Amino acid sequence: MGLRSFVALPVDKDGVVLRSLSEYNDDTDANQLTTNMAFGLDHRQTILLNAPYRLSPSGSDRLGDVSVLYRNIIFQNDQFDSTLRLGLLGGLVVPTDSDRDAALPLGFVTTYYKGRNELDLDALYQIGLSDRKDSGRYDVSWQYRLIPEEYPDWGIGSELNSVIELRGNWNEDDKTIHELTLGLQWIHQTWVVEGGAIRDLNGPDETRYLLSVRLHF
Repeated sequence: MGLRSFVALPVDKDGVVLRSLSEYNDDTDANQLTTNMAFGLDHRQTILLNAPYRLSPSGSDRLGDVSVLYRNIIFQNDQFDSTLRLGLLGGLVVPTDSDRDAALPLGFVTTYYKGRNELDLDALYQIGLSDRKDSGRYDVSWQYRLIPEEYPDWGIGSELNSVIELRGNWNEDDKTIHELTLGLQWIHQTWVVEGGAIRDLNGPDETRYLLSVRLHF
């Protein structure tokens, strides 16, 4: 999967994936820690949880809104050296502050993998309830396997991927912000370390950095 989105990752039945993602803004000295969890109901249905927490600056209201997504893979075509998947997303954004209202996210995610390339695309539209504004986002990520050039004939080894990712965020009160992320993924059978740099393409002249650790059970 890509660096910015947590909806494309396949999960087996009863499988669990835990992810801790730190995003740091060097210009404002702001740091946010996001905890993700994925639980496989079966090989097609997955529950996805997302909980952001502001580490800095200090102050009240550090815990961001918690989101719960249900993903159902409605199409999957696996070949010897390629995969094509399409899944539908739906869920609930639960506010952690009484001044904010809930939202209903709806969307899709698709993955195409062949050889050393993987492309993930997802989009979500959030219907705001009560006084909450509608919003949305998209995420397109291309991963290319740098090492190894070919998988071994037996067993599962580690690999190193490059990542190029484009993301857009929109809400009713503002224009769409497009962001470009460049990064690397070091992937093992049960854990992943990944990181990158994020640049706003039409926003403030600043760069953010992210570092993530994933554990697969």
